[in-house]
Amino acid sequence: PGIVLKGHPRIRVRCRPTFGYGWGSAESTRGTNHIRFLLPTMTLRLTTDIPVSYVEDEVWFLLDEEVALILHPDESLTEGSLVLAESFERQTTAFWKQWSRSLSIPLDRQEAVIRAAITLKLCSYEETGAVVSSLTTSIPSASKGVKPVDCRFCWLRDSFFVVDGLNMLGATDALQQYLKYLRNLIADFS
Repeated sequence: PGIVLKGHPRIRVRCRPTFGYGWGSAESTRGTNHIRFLLPTMTLRLTTDIPVSYVEDEVWFLLDEEVALILHPDESLTEGSLVLAESFERQTTAFWKQWSRSLSIPLDRQEAVIRAAITLKLCSYEETGAVVSSLTTSIPSASKGVKPVDCRFCWLRDSFFVVDGLNMLGATDALQQYLKYLRNLIADFS
């Protein structure tokens, strides 16, 4: 949930789901407290307690109370968006606290090391053990004079650095899962 810590911030919410690695835009339909995004292979729903027109029209507004935006499969929520967002936040915080307790962290710079470890862990695809090269895998990147970089693929070297960093902190499950992923890949070639 979004909450004001200080001052009188004005925000604008942009939600523009795409497909085809960023080349296609979703059609959208509007409900009373949600926007549905129609993609070729799925429909997503953004449920919120802020005025839907603010999101749809990307209007700047004063953030003067807690708000929630939940992007989820196209199903009705069983709870209010703010209640559900707070529940998700509690569960997520509890998960990462529990996970980071198992790490071997040096005494100095603990907060920075934990943040870095969580970022590295987020680069691992839990289902297969694969490692992504970037957390923004579907954003085409290029600037003038620079060749576009396709971040959908990850070099073995880069994967090694992610897995090795986690392994040095004691998160050996990432290494085990990654090695299992590699064995699965090379099984087709042996």
